[in-house]
Amino acid sequence: MNLLNRFLRTSLALILTASSALAAPEELQELVVTGDLNGRSSLDFRSGSKNVQFLVPEGSEGTVIETRKLSRTGSYGIKVRISKVGATKAKNTPKVGDETWVYFSQKDPWLTLKDKEGSEVQDPEVALTSRAKRAGEGIPASEGVNPRPHLPTKSEVLREQKPEKSEDPNLARSTDPKKTEAGFCIDCPTGQPGTTEKNRKDLEALGTELRERPQTPSTTPAVPDEKWSNYPEVAKYASSPEVDKSIRYGMRNKERRSKRLCYRYVKRSLLGGDLVDDYLPGGKAVHAVGDLKRRGFINMMDDPRYKNLIKNPSDAPKGAVLIYRHGTQRNHAGHIEIKTDWGKNGGYVSDFYRDDDSPLYNRVLVGVMIKENP
Repeated sequence: MNLLNRFLRTSLALILTASSALAAPEELQELVVTGDLNGRSSLDFRSGSKNVQFLVPEGSEGTVIETRKLSRTGSYGIKVRISKVGATKAKNTPKVGDETWVYFSQKDPWLTLKDKEGSEVQDPEVALTSRAKRAGEGIPASEGVNPRPHLPTKSEVLREQKPEKSEDPNLARSTDPKKTEAGFCIDCPTGQPGTTEKNRKDLEALGTELRERPQTPSTTPAVPDEKWSNYPEVAKYASSPEVDKSIRYGMRNKERRSKRLCYRYVKRSLLGGDLVDDYLPGGKAVHAVGDLKRRGFINMMDDPRYKNLIKNPSDAPKGAVLIYRHGTQRNHAGHIEIKTDWGKNGGYVSDFYRDDDSPLYNRVLVGVMIKENP
């Protein structure tokens, strides 16, 4: 009995240790500036503040010293010790060894961060929040920082997204019946006698015909990709409102080119689209397979029903979350993206959008994740 108790206690301790290791965020070490930023002497990032020390040019690097979450915007201030100054024609720039505060915007981050192993952290949110929580203990909120920061909630993710752009310029039309998209029409009639009444009667007749037509209900959504037509659970996922919302979120908030923050953008798409209920942990895309499995997703590449049907990204169904590891570098963060449509019609969205379905260079597809009950 004593041996059994010791065994159980040891097993429990190992499980808790492993769980703690999985939950531990990456420790941020290095920072790389991907666009010109103002370096400031304090955490006041308002446009009228007179605390700008110098311009930190694109390509500059430094060591992370402190982080704070700002109560007004929900973004982060990061204190960095400059180790390399990027090339620029500007005169007022930092020197190596200078310490300054830079702004990590939630909507448009111009920074990438690395961990102690030198690997890029594709979503520094967890590590920034953890460090800011430690550093912010005892600091009053009135100083402009949140002393008890938390990971983004769904409402915050939706609030912080980019403004939606109208894809059709004709959607906002004039209510003036004589005005066209090109200008005013002098000779256009505003109506024809009898036309409105005739159209109304035609529509009523069409509605009656449709209501009386025998209905053949279908429980399986239409699947444009013949390969998946015999898998109703895949079709149900791909045609779900959650998948559509996640894709729309991703397309609305993507950047023109990669910011090397693919996992951060995909996490927000999944949360904003209701495919997950919380902000995913971790900072490296390659770890997303396990994190998504713990939230009800399955890896189609491991499932005997599907694994022989997927040879490359274009085989994945609409809405699948694709996860890659690096072909040679063991500690590399990998890549993650969401398939936006069926077959070769689909592109791939993460922090940017690509419509090329050819395999990514030196990346190995390790996860095609869907949720059979979204």
